[in-house]
Amino acid sequence: MITSIILVILSTLVYIFVYRLSKPKLENFPPGPPSLPIWGGYWFLLLANYNFTHKAVEVLSRRYKSDLVGIMLGRTPTVLVTGHDLVKETLTRQEFIGRIDCYPNRFRSMGDLLGVIFTSGDYWRQQRRFALRQLRDFGFGRRFPTTEQMLESEVRNLIGQISSNPHPDNHDVQQKPGRILLPDLFYGMLSNSMLQMLVGKRFEDKQLRTIARSTLRFFRNMDTTGRALSITPWIRHVAPEYFGATPTLEENKKIQDFFMTLVEERTKTFSDDHHGDFLDTYISNMQRLGKGGGPSGSFNEMQMIWTAIDFFFPSPNVIGPSLNMLWARLCNHPEVQAKIQTEIEQVVGRARLPNLDDRKNMPYTEAVIRESLRIDPVLPINTARRVLEDTTLGGYSLPKGTCLLISLSSANRDRRVWTDPDVFKPERFLDADGNLLKKDIGLSFGGGKRLCPGETFSRHAMFLVLSGLLQNFTFVPVDGAPDPNGTMYGFICDIPPFWVDAVSR
Repeated sequence: MITSIILVILSTLVYIFVYRLSKPKLENFPPGPPSLPIWGGYWFLLLANYNFTHKAVEVLSRRYKSDLVGIMLGRTPTVLVTGHDLVKETLTRQEFIGRIDCYPNRFRSMGDLLGVIFTSGDYWRQQRRFALRQLRDFGFGRRFPTTEQMLESEVRNLIGQISSNPHPDNHDVQQKPGRILLPDLFYGMLSNSMLQMLVGKRFEDKQLRTIARSTLRFFRNMDTTGRALSITPWIRHVAPEYFGATPTLEENKKIQDFFMTLVEERTKTFSDDHHGDFLDTYISNMQRLGKGGGPSGSFNEMQMIWTAIDFFFPSPNVIGPSLNMLWARLCNHPEVQAKIQTEIEQVVGRARLPNLDDRKNMPYTEAVIRESLRIDPVLPINTARRVLEDTTLGGYSLPKGTCLLISLSSANRDRRVWTDPDVFKPERFLDADGNLLKKDIGLSFGGGKRLCPGETFSRHAMFLVLSGLLQNFTFVPVDGAPDPNGTMYGFICDIPPFWVDAVSR
C-alpha cells in the first residue's frame, strides 16, 4: 500500500516537472491544446486522427475555431496553418522559408542535412540555384524540344506496352493486354523522364519500379511532423519497426546505393569536354572549385548524390500518386473521360499523339488536371517549415524557430474560396464560355521561394500521359471504381494501386 502511494506521488511529481519544462511561456501564441509530457501536443494530433496528419490538423482547427492552432511537438513550438488565405500568406513570406533540423531529415542522408528539400539558408539557395540553372539546360521546368520528344516517346512506348502481351518482367503490373496496375505501370516512364536529365540514360522499367516502390515505402513510414522519431529519436531503439526506423533505413539505403553507383561510374568516365546531363555539370563545378568545394564547402559528392535524389524521387512518388488519384476520379466519372476524349478528337484527332502545343486548345483536359490536383493533393501538408525571425501571423506572435505545418489540403477545400469543395467538378476552372481560367488558385505545389521546382515538369507530364492514353483507351476499373478518399498515409497520401482495363478505342 505504502509502495503504491509512493509510486503515485513520484509519478505525479515527474508529470508536473516534465509538464512545466515542456510548456514554454509564449505570449499571444495561437490557441491550442495543452502540452503533455514527452510528445507535447503531438498526442492530440494522434487522438484527432492517428494516421492522417492533415485530417488531424483540420479537426483541431475546428475545435479551436481558428485557422491557426498552436501546439508543442515535444519542446518545439508549432503552428498548424489552415485556410486558403493564411496558407497562401505563410507559403510566400520570406521569414517562413526555413527548414526544421530534426533527426529524420538528417537520418535519410546519413547524419548531415543534404540535398535541396530539407536544407536551409545560403547552403540551400546556392544548391537550388545551381541545380535549377543546370537542369533547365536539359529541359527541366520549361518548354524544351528534346525533353518534350522524350516524354512523348515514353507515352508512345506506354501505349504499345498496354496493347501488347505482357513481357515476363512486367507481370507485376500487367496481367494481359489492356489489364494494368496503376500507378505502378507509370513508374518506369516517369522515372526515366527525369533520369534522362539527371544521368543521361534510360533504365529497365522493372528496376525503376523497385526503386520507386522503395522510395514510396520510405515516405509511407514518415509524415510531415517526422512522427515520433522527430520528437524522440531514441524511440528507434525501443521499437524500430513500429516507429518506422527500420523500413526507412532499409529503403533509404536502396535509393542511396542506386545513385552512389551511378556517381562512381560517372566520376571514372567523366570528361569536361561534353556535359550531357546534371551529373556532368556538377562534377565539372566540383573540379573547378577544387578540394574545398566552394566558399561553403557545399559542392561535394554526397551533396551531388542527394541533390539528384531530391529531384528524382518526385517523378515516380509525387507525379505517380497524383496520376493514381486522377485515374481513380476518372474511373468514378466515366463522363469526364468521354468529355476529354471528345476534346482530343476535336483538337488533335487520331493521326498523332497530343503534344504540349495542344494544351492551350484543350481547356477541359487542363481543368480536369487542375481539379484532380486541387481535390487530391498527395502532399496534403507542405514539408514542415521553420520561422526565421520573431514575427506575427494572423494577429498572433510566432517566435523564431517555430515549426509550421501548412495544410495545403485545407486551402484547396476552403469553403470560403471554393463552391462545393468536396465535389469533383473540373468545370470550376472554366468560364461561362468554356475557356480555361487564367489563374489557378490551387496550392498543391506550395508557393513562394519554396514552391515545388518540379511543378512545370509535373503538369507537362500529367497532360501528356492523360491525353495520350485517353486518346487510345477508355479505362474501366476491374474490381469496381476505387474510393478516391485516401487510405495510404504517410508523407505522401493516396490510395492503394488498383487494376484497370484499358479498352482500345
